[in-house]
Amino acid sequence: MDQRTVEKLKMLKATHQKTTTSPIRLKVYYGWAKLNKIQKKEALVVAFENEGHAGSETSRSGKTLRKTMSICHERYQTEKEMKDAQDAIRCFTVYNIFMNDKAIKGSLQAALQVNFEADKNHVSEDERNIIRKKLENTFRDSHPDYVEPNTK
Repeated sequence: MDQRTVEKLKMLKATHQKTTTSPIRLKVYYGWAKLNKIQKKEALVVAFENEGHAGSETSRSGKTLRKTMSICHERYQTEKEMKDAQDAIRCFTVYNIFMNDKAIKGSLQAALQVNFEADKNHVSEDERNIIRKKLENTFRDSHPDYVEPNTK
C-alpha cells in the first residue's frame, strides 16, 4: 500500500473509534420470576446485561426485565463478569434457581444459600447479605403463608 492509502485508513480508523472514555457499566438484576403461561415454576432469577445491548438501551433494561420478573436488587457487574458479556448475542444472560429443584426441595433458605454461594467470587459478603435479605423479604411479602419445609 502506498503512503496515501495508509493515511486514509488511519483517518477512518480514528473516526470510527469510540469517542467515550468511560466504559459501559453493565448491571446484574436479582429477583423472583413472575408466573404466567410460559414461566410455570417459582424461581429465583439472576439476570446479567450483555455488552452488545447496553448503552442507550440500559434505561430500558429494567423495564424489559420487569415484565418477566419482580426485581429486588440491582448492582453493577465486576470487570471479570463483564468479560463474559463481551461476545454475547443475547440481551441478557439469565440464571434460574427453581424452588422445586431436587437440591432445593421448596426451601427458601436453600435457594438463597445457593445464590449466596454462587456470588462469592464477585460480590462482597456484606452485599451478598443485603441481596439475600431483599430476596427473602420480597418472597415473604408475596407468600405470606409460606412455611419452611421439613427437609429431613
